[in-house]
Amino acid sequence: MSSETPFDEAAFAEWHKGQQQLVAEYLRNLQVFDTDITGEWLWIIPHRGMLGRVWPKHSESPKLWIITGIVPTDHVEGGAAQTCRDAARYFALKWQMEAARLEHGDGKKPPPNDGRIDWKDVRSNIARRAEWLFDLMMDDSRWTTGGKPKARIDEDSAKI
Repeated sequence: MSSETPFDEAAFAEWHKGQQQLVAEYLRNLQVFDTDITGEWLWIIPHRGMLGRVWPKHSESPKLWIITGIVPTDHVEGGAAQTCRDAARYFALKWQMEAARLEHGDGKKPPPNDGRIDWKDVRSNIARRAEWLFDLMMDDSRWTTGGKPKARIDEDSAKI
């Protein structure tokens, strides 16, 4: 008897759509592109994370790597990583450095917030997300030698 629950296509589709909307709003707010965008999701961990590339709809460049999900929605110029695995490594290391900066400070006081933001919790949250992504990136069983995920929709990673 298997205790595994079946994959819920409808719930996944709803989550996926929400993540795509979040990315579109994120890029719009940053004014990264001044036109419609398109892209491709290269690695999807259902209900946990999506990593892919985006670019202007009527052009092939500039491309950006983009990540969203339970991790911070974030982006980097396309040239920062050659492969999906390299992009995962980039984001994990970026967030580890950000967590360290929040822990040790950068010589600046955090903005006043009347105690509404628990900076220790923010740092811990970023560090946990970075470690989760880094562990997945380091797991050779999930990646081809070319740095592509073995499964575009990686259900096994969602269980970790």
